[in-house]
Amino acid sequence: MCFRPPGAAKNVKCPSCSMFNPPSLQKCRKCGMEIPKAMIPCPECGDLQPETNKVCGNCGFNGKPGSGNPAKRK
Repeated sequence: MCFRPPGAAKNVKCPSCSMFNPPSLQKCRKCGMEIPKAMIPCPECGDLQPETNKVCGNCGFNGKPGSGNPAKRK
């Protein structure tokens, strides 16, 4: 069993290929996509999105009421 020190940073999941990368990397080791620094949940579907996204990549929510795919709501 591996024990992570309490102050150690957690690995970051690539939004493109789902590979976990060390937080020190700027690009994914597997697909080369830029790794966003902060991820926030979409208010409609709950899927984690890069903080800089204007539109949810999962449901299409863009901040306006009624936008997004209702089938993908939480």
